[in-house]
Amino acid sequence: MRLAISRFPKDDEFLDSSVDVTSVGVDVLADLVGIAPADLVGDVPLTEEHAERVRQLTGITLDLEKYAYFLDPGAD
Repeated sequence: MRLAISRFPKDDEFLDSSVDVTSVGVDVLADLVGIAPADLVGDVPLTEEHAERVRQLTGITLDLEKYAYFLDPGAD
């Protein structure tokens, strides 16, 4: 399974960027959002609750005032 963090401007519905974070690990990212790895389907919103851990794991700083972020699981 490929995992990405996708970013959308809050005032737009089009994808602004997507960063592959598969190397962090499916189990780690599923645990971050509180979903079993087998149930990780569809975009999962990332919130302020997730922001610091996302930064620690990926180096990505979430600007939640300007953007909506999602953990985006996809097939290999």
